[in-house]
Amino acid sequence: MKKLINGPGFPFVAPFAVFMAFLTVWNKYPEQKWWIYILCCVVILGLLSWLKPRYRGQDPAPARVKDSILLGLGAIVLWIALDPWMPRIKERDNAFPFEAAFQIGVVPGVLAILFRFFGHVVLVPILEELFWRGYLMRTIIKPEFEEVPLGTFQPLSFYITTVAFAMVHVEVGSALLFGLIAGWWFLKTKSLKAVILVHAAANAGLAAYVLVTKNWFFW
Repeated sequence: MKKLINGPGFPFVAPFAVFMAFLTVWNKYPEQKWWIYILCCVVILGLLSWLKPRYRGQDPAPARVKDSILLGLGAIVLWIALDPWMPRIKERDNAFPFEAAFQIGVVPGVLAILFRFFGHVVLVPILEELFWRGYLMRTIIKPEFEEVPLGTFQPLSFYITTVAFAMVHVEVGSALLFGLIAGWWFLKTKSLKAVILVHAAANAGLAAYVLVTKNWFFW
């Protein structure tokens, strides 16, 4: 176990693995999702904080903050606009996802929404990009992934990662398009920070859209 934890892949894989484990649990107990999601956010935030020293120096390229944010917002506009014509893995439910929390009280309900926003906009972009483009995309090129510079292009690696990323989303068609955009930006900037910002801006835009329109199926 110590060897696994100290291995170079652990900081890139562990946050994503923990998130997927929580995802399995709340899919099994949907009525309890609101507090399971809060617990998930707390655990992953703690894990990322603990691992933070191990990320230092691994992503030296500039994040290109303004360009990354604008690209992310543009990408989510495409996601929303093209949604009616895009393939999906399953049908979506537009039921209010925080009903169980609000039945307990206003405070649990508001906390559930705030943590959903925080997880969606801050934590998910970090843990997904660490895994998909920080780890998997490089591991396909070479098992000793840490020897592969960030943003290295290899066709098989690029497209496998993009398709795998899309397949874990209900809106698989929209996610495939977003994955291509994010992957291209990663190749161009050679920066995980940049693609995390793209992802975060896109998720923030989607969150704002959901809260305004009440199209809860996007969440």
